[in-house]
Order: sequence, then C-alpha cells, then structure tokens
Amino acid sequence: MEKEEQVYRILQLYDRFRKGETINKLETAKSLDVNERTVQRDIQSIRMHLEKSTVAQSIHYSRAENGYRLVGDREGLSPKELLTVTKILLESRALNAEEMKNLIASLLAQGTKDDKKFIQAIVGNELLHYRPLQHNQPLLDMLWAIAASIRSKTVIEIEYQRMDYQKKHHIVKPVAILFSEYYFYLIAFIHESEYQSPIIFRMDRICQFKLLNRKFSFAEKDRFEEGMLRQRIQFMYAGQLDRLQFIFRGVTIDPVLDRFPNGRIVKTLEDGWLIEAEIYGTTGCMMWLLSQGKKVEVVKPQDLRTQMKDTIDAMAGLYQEE
Repeated sequence: MEKEEQVYRILQLYDRFRKGETINKLETAKSLDVNERTVQRDIQSIRMHLEKSTVAQSIHYSRAENGYRLVGDREGLSPKELLTVTKILLESRALNAEEMKNLIASLLAQGTKDDKKFIQAIVGNELLHYRPLQHNQPLLDMLWAIAASIRSKTVIEIEYQRMDYQKKHHIVKPVAILFSEYYFYLIAFIHESEYQSPIIFRMDRICQFKLLNRKFSFAEKDRFEEGMLRQRIQFMYAGQLDRLQFIFRGVTIDPVLDRFPNGRIVKTLEDGWLIEAEIYGTTGCMMWLLSQGKKVEVVKPQDLRTQMKDTIDAMAGLYQEE
C-alpha cells in the first residue's frame, strides 16, 4: 500500500512539473499529508529518472520562486501560451462551435486546475457567445486528411462549390494549407495543366475529396516554397505572379509592410513611400488598395492603375446628385 502511494505521489508531482508548476516542498507536503523529507525523496526519484532518460529535462531549484521546476525541453504549453492561443482561436472564428469548444477544452486540459480556472474566467464570456462563420462546416478531419496528402505528395480529386453555388470537380496536386482572415485555404496546382500559377480553394467549400493512386513531384527549379508563396498570396486570390508598385501617403508605413510581407520601400518621398511587392493576381490586393482611399496611388502595373481609376470613377458616380 505504501509503495502504491509513493508511485501515485511521484506521478502526480511529475505531472505538475510537466505543466510548468513550481513545487514548494512545504506546501506540497501539507497537500499530500506527508513530511517534507518524503517530498524531497519523491523529487529526487524524478530527478534520477530524468538523468537516465533520453529527454533533455532536469529538475532545478529556483530560489526566486522558492521551489523546484522542470527545465529544458518541456511538453505542453505554459499558462501564458495557453491564454494566448485560446484568444487567437476565438478571434479567428475558424471552426464551428463544437470543434472550437472541444479544441479549447483540450488545450486547457494541459494546464493546472488554477490555470484552467483563470483562463476560463478571462475567455468564458467569449466562448459563451461564440458565433462561428456562416458555413458552419466541420473542418478538422478534412484539414488532417489533406495535410497527409500534401505530406505524401498524393494527387487528390475534389468537388468544389463556387461562390455562385455551382459545383465542379478538380484533380489537383495539393501543396499547402494556409489560414487567412477567418478561412482555411487549400493551395494546389491543377494536375496535368500547363497553367503554372497556384489555384486557391476555400476549404469549407470543398464538398468532397478523395485521394487518387497517383504521386506528383516538382522539378528542382520549380520546387515549391510555402513560405515564399504565403508572402505573395496575401489576399487569397489566384492569378499570375506580378510586381506591384504603389505610393502610400499614410501616417506610418508599418501596417502596409505587415499587409505585404515581401514588400519593400523603394523610395521615401516627401509625403509618403513608394512600395514594391510581388503578388499573385490583382483582384484581392485591389480591394485592400481601394479601402485605403486617397492614401494609396497605384503606379504599376498599368492595367491595375487603369482598373483602379475606372472603379473609383464608377464609385463616384453612385454619389452624384440627380
């Protein structure tokens, strides 16, 4: 019986260490109804186990915190990280209510009871009034399955519902899953197509998909780099790779460079900055450029500059008095 109690105490202490807690001997001894020497022996048992194992972890005493902590590679998230990830998830509205609730519950299960209680007090109201996106589709199973096809470089067939509600089948080479402004997107290339630019599918509009018994690969010169693509597809619209130049006359340039991760300042002007960035397609970035009003002036490409002017003229016509 005594041996079983010792095993239980050691497992309990190790679990608390893994969750990032600081173990104070006196407080722990009182809570477990044992003396401090017993707690010390239990901690020493954990320390010896870690020294013999292959994990890069050890137990250290912290004078500042008056207790023992697990240091090195750790499992799970710290309380600060749990709170941060939970807030980001709720703000994203990326999942339906059931998946979001289950995911947050799984995250909070990594923390201690006190951590869980604290975070629930912070986000409880948001979770109670959580409103998913209009599509309300479950996504986690699909995300995992398509991620596996990307990993294995397997061609997939999808049935996709367009914005006009028409459905179409595509056979594609999946290369990335990206998240942007509420939605998950599949980035893919049409299989056996001469069109070299990626196609973007909003994942909640994928009605069905299946893996085909075909593998794909890219020549080294065409090797796909997800990080570079993410910088060029800022607005989740497809199209040919193009070079955008525009003048920004706002108060600060930081939000612009955040919006265009590969953007650079070509020239600093008296009243603003000349910015250059690489983009796939102009449809998405045009909507953002228009949202900036008179702070933005497109320089290149010329067809986008003309399109901007025509759109602004048409908008102005809507406000002309009879």
